[in-house]
Amino acid sequence: MVLTTLLLALTLEAVAIGAIMISVALPSILEEFPTDQGGWLPSAYYLAGAVAAPLLGKCADLYGKKRILIITMAISGVGTVICVLAPTFGLLIVGRVFQGVILATLSLTYSLIRDIFPPKPAAFAASLTVTGMGFFGIATPILIGWLIAQFGWRGMFMFDVIWTFGMLLLVAVFVPESPLRKKARPDAIGAFLLAFGVAGMLIYVSLGRSYGWGSILALSFLIGGAALFAAALIRSRRVAEPIINVSLFARRAVIFAAVLGGVGYAMSATIGQLIPLLALTRREDGMTYGLGLSTVQYAQIETPKALMAALAGFVLGWLVARGRSPRMFMVLGMVLWGTSALLLATTNDTQLLLTTGALVAGLAGGMVNASLPNVVIQASPAGDQASVAGTVQLVQTGLGAIAPVVMFTLMAPYIGQTASGGIVYGEEGFHIWLYGSAGLIAILLLLAGTVWRPRPGEVQTLEQQAATAAAKARTEKELVEEHD
Repeated sequence: MVLTTLLLALTLEAVAIGAIMISVALPSILEEFPTDQGGWLPSAYYLAGAVAAPLLGKCADLYGKKRILIITMAISGVGTVICVLAPTFGLLIVGRVFQGVILATLSLTYSLIRDIFPPKPAAFAASLTVTGMGFFGIATPILIGWLIAQFGWRGMFMFDVIWTFGMLLLVAVFVPESPLRKKARPDAIGAFLLAFGVAGMLIYVSLGRSYGWGSILALSFLIGGAALFAAALIRSRRVAEPIINVSLFARRAVIFAAVLGGVGYAMSATIGQLIPLLALTRREDGMTYGLGLSTVQYAQIETPKALMAALAGFVLGWLVARGRSPRMFMVLGMVLWGTSALLLATTNDTQLLLTTGALVAGLAGGMVNASLPNVVIQASPAGDQASVAGTVQLVQTGLGAIAPVVMFTLMAPYIGQTASGGIVYGEEGFHIWLYGSAGLIAILLLLAGTVWRPRPGEVQTLEQQAATAAAKARTEKELVEEHD
């Protein structure tokens, strides 16, 4: 169990690397490819993960969770190779799409842990793997900063190639396969409709400012995307195993997990982009903000942030395994996300102040991400854990895909240009996003404490779920014996 937890935690570091690398490298990438569409680099990554998670989750039920985990890592590795070699910004986005499939490992790993671990170690291991063991997570910002400084942004992608394929081999050799199988029908058509529907609407948001919000070109993407998205929702009610199970949202506990987990993930995706911009931008470029740090110096901010996330995951996993409510920690994590947004908007003039905001963000991300697996498990009816996990993962990564495009679109009117021809964003755009995020979180917390409070019986601990399953099995056995 220790070895499996370690390997799965290090496997999920590929997810963290995929997110952090773009955050740190974005200024360098915009120097080579000057564009106001930088938001697509994180969005393509998260959108691919949003669609891949439920689709591969169904395949995992059918063919085995370890097998699908290995295939997922292989696809992501190929995408990262494309990023290394990309000669254009468009091809770089294509590579990010394939790389983003790695996000499906978030739900695959804790579903695998639930199958092969006893209940109490499963709760601890699930939280620990999602936030990482901490050791590599602390070193990641330093490593990425050094790779960019020495080899440019392509060097960090090359490292991710080595890491992903290396962990693939270790998982294949040492991690046991789940013995559980379930008949499933992966809804590839639904995945296609959903992916292109969301992408179409995001393209409208992204290009509307340049081509005009009412232009024929922009509106065609909006209408086409909305039609495909509507078709995906209609299809979800007509197929046995849809890409997104809308009926699950009749459960308040599932709404709570999906919405708060998704918004928390969106905050990670966006604030994770803003902090490096605040730290790496040079004030001599005409900006009213910026510390002008190098990518290596930036590790002094990102490393403590990663440490806080890792410590939060470790402590929270220990507490949840001893009966503490993961729902309480998710609420606290969202409060910290709102606090972080306000700190970054108002106090970012020195490295100490910016680091303080980053530390609060790290603590918030660690709490939300570590509590989510156990919130999902407790909200899952017997036999529906994989379906709930896939649906929550879809919402989580979907919001993570949408948020960066929306954020960069709101910031686009405040774009400036450096002396070397690169792109920089004005502080006014930062304020719009950060204050708006804090207000949205306040509304969600109010809903979480009122209309989204779970109904009696909607939330069960692992021990209660195990007792329910055992009682159901005994009843079925008694009925069979009575019939015989």
